[in-house]
Amino acid sequence: MKKTWEILNLIIAAILGVAAAAVLTISSLTTVYYEMHSDNDQPFYGRENIPLLIISVVVIFAVFFLIYRFKLFDKSSFFVAAAIIFVTAYSLMLILAIHPQAVNDSKTLDDVINAFMAGDYSSMTQKGGYLFTCPWQRGYVAFGQVMYLLFGPSNYFAWDIVQLISIIITMALIYGITREIFEEERIAGIAAFLSFGALFFYNYVTYIYGDIISMAPQTLALYAMIRFVKTDKIRYGILSAVSIAIAIVIKTNSEITLIALTVVLLGSTWDYTYKNKDIESKAIPKRLIKRIVLAIVALAMTFGAKAAVDRYFCNLTGLDKIPEGDPSVAYIAMGLQESELEDGWFNGYVYRIFDENDQDSARTAEVAKANISERLSYFVSNPKAGIKFFARKFATQWADPVCVSTHNLDLVSRHVENQSEFCDFLVFGKGGRILAWVMNVFMTVCYLGVLVFLVNAIRRGSLTTPQMLLLILIFGGMLFHEFWEGSSRYAMRYYIYWLPYAAAGMEVIFGYIHKHGKS
Repeated sequence: MKKTWEILNLIIAAILGVAAAAVLTISSLTTVYYEMHSDNDQPFYGRENIPLLIISVVVIFAVFFLIYRFKLFDKSSFFVAAAIIFVTAYSLMLILAIHPQAVNDSKTLDDVINAFMAGDYSSMTQKGGYLFTCPWQRGYVAFGQVMYLLFGPSNYFAWDIVQLISIIITMALIYGITREIFEEERIAGIAAFLSFGALFFYNYVTYIYGDIISMAPQTLALYAMIRFVKTDKIRYGILSAVSIAIAIVIKTNSEITLIALTVVLLGSTWDYTYKNKDIESKAIPKRLIKRIVLAIVALAMTFGAKAAVDRYFCNLTGLDKIPEGDPSVAYIAMGLQESELEDGWFNGYVYRIFDENDQDSARTAEVAKANISERLSYFVSNPKAGIKFFARKFATQWADPVCVSTHNLDLVSRHVENQSEFCDFLVFGKGGRILAWVMNVFMTVCYLGVLVFLVNAIRRGSLTTPQMLLLILIFGGMLFHEFWEGSSRYAMRYYIYWLPYAAAGMEVIFGYIHKHGKS
């Protein structure tokens, strides 16, 4: 079984290597931009300024190599502190300069939260209501009610500060994860300095929704699981279970993380990297049982947390059960469709088909399944069209360096009266183009580092179980969103976890240059 686990790890690494090479190639040849003052998340593609991109990447690598050459990255705490200060300052600048407002679904949810606090539960109890259609947002609404009690109605500044705290915690944990999985201060220092370019993530401090708020508990669950795998201490396993349950209640997309945690938890049964390599085989059943119990605990906590939220809303609204809502298969059907905006992205199908079937979940699911079957049959009979569709959908989600964040800055700022000149400069003017270019260069540097790391790991034929956790999560995210509703905003949740591997790949490059530079 241990050999099977190691082979599986290398297969996943190889697939991710191909994906990283594809993203690196595509993002080096094309650039993505979003038209301002548009209500749609529609990416447009233009030709990359390749000479300028090459110069920018070379300059970045030269700066990093100089720091590496003088062994300054070995003092990673300095770079981690500097990175946290930068993240805080940059995010606060966006909040104070833009005065972001809730928009689209986040505005609808804000209205739902205010209505619930006023005793109006019609959004859940009546057909056509937002929570009747999208009941999976009830955990976010419950969180919003707490925000209401603490800070008052529609206090967007308070929401932004909470999101800033979540971003800071997430980044601090990512630096900690980097230390844990590579056990080299140098790589943690490189990751921290490299994170100055991850603006796509920090820009979402202004987008009031469950994406960012759920990232802190999700990343804590990942960090705690890595600590459990390395130490075999139960408290880390319990912390991971509690954290992922909280993340899933706030944002159901975190369920993919629960799957990755479970896979690594069980796979670590045969991992002795951090334990006695001569351990007797009879200890394996004991280790497996311990991990199965922890997996059950994690699932129980997740389902228990969901059940508690359901019971709360049933008691509050007088419903016997939570509405089933728009079925999940409808989102898969939409994710397989061509669209005027972007193939596989949101096009309104899920709401349209739900309304056409009188908001009956079972009937809607049957129609959606028929649409999925029809679409898959088309791909089978037209394999070139299928390959083209899935390749394009992959590229639109993973080769977008801004992850829709610049468009979201536009959305959250455009309805603010008497907006400052600095906001116009930052969002709509030259400042916005500079920020987009920073993210463009970051993507190239990041995926180059990732590709080098994966190729080197495959060549050595070894990846530790702690190193595999984020890789399995990213792999799961890529696979899931090839079929589910697509968006590079969703990819953002996984893209940020490439940081440790990009740093490790850069360290490989610098080590090679340093070694051969002496000879």
